[in-house]
Amino acid sequence: LSSQHHFILFCTATILVFLFQVSLQQIIDVDEKNQIVYVNAWLDYIWYDYKLSWDMSEYGNITDVRFPAGRIWKPDVLLYNSVDANFDSTYQTNMVVYSDGKVHWVPPGIFKISCKINIEWFPFDEQQCKFKFGSWTYDGYKLDLQPAEKGIDVSEYLPNGEWALPLTTVSRNEKFYDCCPEPYPDLTFYLHMRRRTLYYGFNLIMPCILTTLMTLLGFTLPPDAGEKITLQITVLLSICFFLSIVSDMSPPTSEAVPLLGIFFSCCMIVVTASTVFTVYVLNLHYRTPETHEMSATMRSILLYWLPWLLRMKRPGVKLTYASLPSLFNSKLKSHSESLIRNIKENESSTSRSNSLEIERRLHFYMSSSGLMNGVSPPLTTLQNSQVAHSFLQNVSDHNCSY
Repeated sequence: LSSQHHFILFCTATILVFLFQVSLQQIIDVDEKNQIVYVNAWLDYIWYDYKLSWDMSEYGNITDVRFPAGRIWKPDVLLYNSVDANFDSTYQTNMVVYSDGKVHWVPPGIFKISCKINIEWFPFDEQQCKFKFGSWTYDGYKLDLQPAEKGIDVSEYLPNGEWALPLTTVSRNEKFYDCCPEPYPDLTFYLHMRRRTLYYGFNLIMPCILTTLMTLLGFTLPPDAGEKITLQITVLLSICFFLSIVSDMSPPTSEAVPLLGIFFSCCMIVVTASTVFTVYVLNLHYRTPETHEMSATMRSILLYWLPWLLRMKRPGVKLTYASLPSLFNSKLKSHSESLIRNIKENESSTSRSNSLEIERRLHFYMSSSGLMNGVSPPLTTLQNSQVAHSFLQNVSDHNCSY
């Protein structure tokens, strides 16, 4: 055979059966951000070209010969979804031709295939990427593309540290294009990949959970401690850092939000709310009667509605909105009568005039507010009763000094 001769298949009366399979060696990398999968694989082509057959007895019982890839005819089968700059990234090895016309060609290659990455369940996601091979110019009436016995051979597959490969499948399809009435067959090899979650659970999820739990420590610190706000802000910045890591690993798509990103966002919301509440608690703690006064709305919420909602009551007394003024008045009346008796029993000759004056003023206030008759005053009188209670306490402290 001349080294310059190219054997080309001209006969189109019969369909050439082309057997094809992929021997997967390794999943090198899955670039989620650019949605590219790097795969090391061998392509296994088998077809029969009877123009290349010979009688072994006439050629010294030679069973097979090797030809460079460019010396004899080969089908133009290419990877449709390749994103390589040269499109065909296979190494052009020699072809083995047998005496019966069988041609066996196994070119290896590093393939860059486009794969749509679904990040909705990241990092507990499963991806399905495919190799789509087909002839570029020969239709199905000239070249019958068929999968070999194994389809995808994984006997020499080297497992990937991040992705498990639980399933591989192959399917044959025929597609009609607008340009041509003939069908164009293709073989699609599917890689069903499942992400291994140990790395992400140990390096992202667990640190984020522990960092979020540190938010509770901020509520255990006393208000006078100046580290409350510092702790909350530090935790918030840590959550933002984890969220930025997930964002860098995910493709810039608006179709779905990663599950891990949702988790980090929820943690960030919780920590942000905790920081806001901490600021509010510190603001309430450092308020003084000279600078702030409780509003009527807040007084109603804290003294009436909130105790009723929490089913809180004073020991031995049923506390309701209607019974609160009368309860306070009865306590004030009992305390004032006890104070008057103590004044009368313990008064000295030097303080008699002062005691009479105190007793006279106290009886005047009680009769004007309705306490002598057991009448419950309105809320305005109740506020005056609080002043009276303070007045009685001062009087009691004053008489103890005699």
